[in-house]
This record gives sequence, C-alpha cells and structure tokens, in this order.
Amino acid sequence: MKYASILLLVLFSLSLRAQQAGQNALQEYYQELLHPSDALLNGREYKYYFNPRLSTPLIPKDPLPWASVIISGKRYQNVMLLYDTYKDLVVYYNPHKLFDGMMFTVSVNSHIIEEFTLQLPSGLARFRYLEFPEGQEGLLSNGFYEIVSEGACKLIIDHSAVKKIQEGVLAYQYTTERYIISSGVVYRIKGKKSLLQALSDQAVEVNKYLKRTKIQVRSADKEQLKEVLDYYTGLKHS
Repeated sequence: MKYASILLLVLFSLSLRAQQAGQNALQEYYQELLHPSDALLNGREYKYYFNPRLSTPLIPKDPLPWASVIISGKRYQNVMLLYDTYKDLVVYYNPHKLFDGMMFTVSVNSHIIEEFTLQLPSGLARFRYLEFPEGQEGLLSNGFYEIVSEGACKLIIDHSAVKKIQEGVLAYQYTTERYIISSGVVYRIKGKKSLLQALSDQAVEVNKYLKRTKIQVRSADKEQLKEVLDYYTGLKHS
C-alpha cells in the first residue's frame, strides 16, 4: 500500500510537469505569434536620416506593412518590415514595444536574413542577398535583390534610391532596374534587344514568342517577363 501511494504521487507529479511543460510550450508559441521580434532584433538601432513627409527611401509606403522573413530556416509571418533602398538595409519595428516612449526601429543584420517578402504595389516581392564575383562589381554590387524567376537563368530587380536636391530640398528618388543572370553573366534589361542578347542561344524562338504574345519588353511588368523566361526555360529543357 505504501509503495502504491508513492507510485501515485510520482505519477501525479509527472502529470503536473507534463501539463506545465505543455502550457509553457503553448504560451511560448502564442507569444511568438504575437511578438516574433527577438530573432529580428539582431542588428543596430535604425535612425531616420530623411524627412518622411518630404520623401523616403523606404518601401513599401504603407505605414503598417505586411511582410515575412526567413531567419535560420524559420519563417516569421506578419512582421513589420521595411526595406531601405538607399542604404540596402532591412528595417524592423514592433509598434507594441516602445523604448522611452518611442517606437524602436532596428536595421536587421543582413547576414542572418535568408529571404524576406514584401507586399508592394507590383505584388509580392521576394528578396534575397546576392553576392557577385569581382568581374561583375561594375554592374551589380552585393546586396538585396528581388528574385522574380530562377529557371534556366535568373531574373532579378534592383530596388534602389538616389539622393537629389529638388527645389532646395533633399529628396530620395526611388527607381528599379531589371537584370538577367545567364551563365554567370549579368545583363541589364532595358528593352527587346537586351533581352534577346541575354537569351541569345534561343533568341529566334524567344523573338517569335514576343511577337505572338505582343509583350513589349520595355514596358512589360515582372510577371510578363517571368512568362518569357518560363518559355525560354521550356525551350532549354525540350
């Protein structure tokens, strides 16, 4: 009887510990959903160096952006993330956490970010940090680029900003440039000629496809260009 009582006490204690462990795990999961900031606070304080009322190098323009980010193989959803197109920085902030009554913004350490996704006017934009060999540094430098297509060749978009003085006021002009990386060579895509040059091994067939679909390369959006590259990839694999 004595041993039976002891056994019951041990089982009861183990049951309480299991329940407590389950509750702690559930609470941690709940907190992570609400405040997934700990992993994102790996960086330096980000200070605004511009007047957001006049111009901003940050995208998207929505003050409460939706974004996701992958860090160490783990995806964090619905976080407040912005991209500084002038300094090539990923900026994180949590409106629920204040420091001395002010919202604390952090430029996240680029080396821990595997990928991040923003909601832009052009649609979802998936960014990744790319590095280029020394021979390509004159055209593209290491940094974050939007990844549009990754078939037989890669289509990327460089989101950047340049500093200008407009009517005596400092402003940041936002711009995008499209590039194709084929066999390690980077091509800047301005129009039909540069696109066919990048896809020179299938230029004849791609040109026929452009005429058939009436895609104007210079004014084409990224989804149309992706369709062209999907067609090119199909030709390569046929």
